[in-house]
Amino acid sequence: MTALVDGRGGGPGDSGHPGFLGTGNEVVGARWGGTREDPHVQPRRARLEPLHAPSHALLREVFEPILRERGVRTVTVIGTDLHAALWAELGAHTVHVVAGSPTIELRAAIAAHPALHLVTDGDPPEAELYVLVGDTGYHGVRRELDRVLTEAPDAIVLVGNVLWPAGRRDVLPGVGRTGPSVWRDGLTPAGVGAGTVDAADEAGGEENGVLTAVEDVLNTAAESWTMGLVPVLSGVGVIARDDAPFAEDLWETLLPWTTSELLAGLERNRIALLSRLLELEHGATTAAREATDQQNRLTRCLQELDAAWDEIAELRAAHPVDPRSPLATRVRKLVRRRTP
Repeated sequence: MTALVDGRGGGPGDSGHPGFLGTGNEVVGARWGGTREDPHVQPRRARLEPLHAPSHALLREVFEPILRERGVRTVTVIGTDLHAALWAELGAHTVHVVAGSPTIELRAAIAAHPALHLVTDGDPPEAELYVLVGDTGYHGVRRELDRVLTEAPDAIVLVGNVLWPAGRRDVLPGVGRTGPSVWRDGLTPAGVGAGTVDAADEAGGEENGVLTAVEDVLNTAAESWTMGLVPVLSGVGVIARDDAPFAEDLWETLLPWTTSELLAGLERNRIALLSRLLELEHGATTAAREATDQQNRLTRCLQELDAAWDEIAELRAAHPVDPRSPLATRVRKLVRRRTP
């Protein structure tokens, strides 16, 4: 009988391949494809996951060995992270979430887990692992990262949003206009992000974007640091000091992720699909708006036409003309009589 295997783990008696269970005739990873009774597991889950703000909780396979090998017990998250409980699930005893203006959703997420603690003012608490969400633009990320590298040289730092759209363009949530336009990048007129955001008018250049901030900090740091970039889900950078005792093992662990053309290709595909979807949505919205405007113009024209016919009827009643005359002639006579 063929065994259906989900691909997690391994052990004595397995097929000799890492992550395989059973002794043969296996379908490894079968759980991704659902069952014969429930064949829609994959698309159903896909519909439930966000398009604009992919959760870094999906990268737990990347983060888990980092926390385990480094022996991380305390994590400090700087920025709005509704999935900060991930770090507790991966073994951290204490997770500080630093947010100057926490949203109701963030407060609720922190209150729901005993290991999470909200910090609204003061310096970020000391930790073995720092997570910079990357939602504060160039100047915020540069300030936060420079402080962490100076005050916690033995820490590992994760930086989110180092790729499109915020890698080379400041995108700040919670302020400014609705929907940052990335049309100038030739991608979509609709922009990215949900709710109210503010974005730099153009991408690229100096002092613009999360990745630019990271580069500038590393170029001016007193010590030698390296960032490995996992090119998926808007990009995650992993930063460590080159002479840290764990650095060599860390980069070896991350190598399959940071050099993966598959991940980079999947991210490009996600961006292509997302930008195309936003473009179609924008086109549909624009077409609907134009149709409404045309309908309003037509309604006004019909109202004006009705008013004109009413006026003509009044003129005809007040100044009868020969009904045998052509209509155009009768109208001209009525107009001439009405004109001062």
